[in-house]
Amino acid sequence: MKKIKFNLFGVDVQLPENAIRTDNYNGTYIYMGAKHTASVIKQYVKNKYNNRYTVWSTSEVYSGGSSVRVNIWSKNGSPTPLEVYNDVKALGNSLVAGRFDGMYDIYEYENKNITTTKGTPLKYFPSYVFVDNKPQWDSVEYWLNEWKKFDESNYDKLVGDTSWERFVNRNSQFWKKGTLEKLNKYMDNLNKELQELGYDLEEIAA
Repeated sequence: MKKIKFNLFGVDVQLPENAIRTDNYNGTYIYMGAKHTASVIKQYVKNKYNNRYTVWSTSEVYSGGSSVRVNIWSKNGSPTPLEVYNDVKALGNSLVAGRFDGMYDIYEYENKNITTTKGTPLKYFPSYVFVDNKPQWDSVEYWLNEWKKFDESNYDKLVGDTSWERFVNRNSQFWKKGTLEKLNKYMDNLNKELQELGYDLEEIAA
């Protein structure tokens, strides 16, 4: 499928060609449903921050609305720096259709005026965008973070000759097929990748 490329808040992103739509009310615009919004946020982080962070973005459409959930995490296994997290959260907040008013139990739509750098308007945003500064559950990054926090003193009768083996034996029962292989490969290649991404030795050890 052909893609359309555009610049949003100073960052180049792209969407399928069918995201461009025209109607009598809005004229020509870019349709930003939940799926498209999830894709744009993921691309924004990757392109703005040179792939230093892992981003997971999922979308859901349901009766009465839609939502996007974004998780972001540093590739060195540490939390995303606050300034980066706040930037992504602000982006997410700008790409929602409105807000829920708990006092009156209604969803209030806002008249958004967001355009590409060239002035093409963006329309029909999801109802909610949630951004979390944590790795997605059961991802490689999630288990690496658990490994960094692993405190053997909290457990009895752990099996294994090394701390890593004891961690694996303690947690592998929760892992889906292939997780251990991915973890081992990730750890083997991590330092090299982090150095290529511009992390210094102190950041890698964080």
